[in-house]
Amino acid sequence: MNKSLKRIALLLDKSGSYDRGLIRGIVRFSSFSSPWEFFLEAPNYTVPDEKKRLLRKVRSWKPDCIVMNESSLIAEFIDLGVPVFVTPSNKLIKGVINIIADDDKIGELGAKYFIDKGFKNFGFYGSDQIFWSRKRKSSFKRLVRSLNLNFYELEAMLNDNWQNNPGLIVDWIRSIPKPAAIMACSDEFGIHLIESAKIANIKVPQEMAILGVDNDEFICELYNPPMSSIDQDPESVGFEIGKYIRSLSSDKNTITANIVGTNFRIVSRLSTDIVAVEDAEVKKALLFIHEKAQSRPVPVEDVVSSTFLSRRILEIRFRKMLNRTILEEINRIRLDAICNKLIVSKSPINEIAYSLGFNSPTSFSNYFRKQKNMTPFEFRKLYNS
Repeated sequence: MNKSLKRIALLLDKSGSYDRGLIRGIVRFSSFSSPWEFFLEAPNYTVPDEKKRLLRKVRSWKPDCIVMNESSLIAEFIDLGVPVFVTPSNKLIKGVINIIADDDKIGELGAKYFIDKGFKNFGFYGSDQIFWSRKRKSSFKRLVRSLNLNFYELEAMLNDNWQNNPGLIVDWIRSIPKPAAIMACSDEFGIHLIESAKIANIKVPQEMAILGVDNDEFICELYNPPMSSIDQDPESVGFEIGKYIRSLSSDKNTITANIVGTNFRIVSRLSTDIVAVEDAEVKKALLFIHEKAQSRPVPVEDVVSSTFLSRRILEIRFRKMLNRTILEEINRIRLDAICNKLIVSKSPINEIAYSLGFNSPTSFSNYFRKQKNMTPFEFRKLYNS
């Protein structure tokens, strides 16, 4: 065996989008480091799912560290005396390096997304038995309540009762005033909301907008309408795990810090494609901004011209209903479109600048720096490091 070759056991769920992202990030980092060798658990259809057999295989493989999901085998793997990275479910785990997200930030991001659309009625569906669900709900609820908006919540049934959740949700969503904005703690919980809305004959997104977390494309595109979701950028988290592995000291037992994901963005799909304001003229202005501002600069005068109101009256109604000005809304929508392009597109920054209606890359960079306090290049590097 090559003693300089790091051996990494990846005991993650290859069928899940988050875990696949972690694996991609770790493997991508290894291409910048000295060669690493990876242990991936065999598919269930080739080997019986026997935990004792897995433990024996990992022991005989002698890894330098283990990256895994929460499991009843954690204590046995810790006893191997190598660093163990774990994605926890029910609570943080002692004696390992927990791979977690800034769940307060995720909850706030979901709430702000719906608040910006003008909703007054909010719901959260998850489980307090899952610590990251509990934290996301808490921050979502805190921001909604701080603005004196209506908040409703539902505790999911877990374990053997999981498949009965849509029936439970039907009565709950029928009782919530419409239009309503519901955030699920994850995409798996979100599809229960989509199913329940169909059973209850509630239109999505016209009566109820739905947002998940994880941006698992298979799940989000499974139903009609497709579900919007918060992308946690797991590949960047995997990259950080790779950095951590490379920096491991000889005294591996001293490593205690957790790895926390912080790069989040909302991927909007049809399940949230609605502006929930009652004022017809304000709604008309918002739809105009959403349609035009994503691809070109939009003067405030053009927005005013799309309505039957004077600029002064429209500004007053904007502030009353949305707590922001027309120009602030234009910049918000425009900036969201720019950020999404910088993250998703592989095009050079100067091409992105022209495609979004800027006269030059310089004017694009100046606009972006003024809004985000960083250059487009720095922002793209942040999400693709």
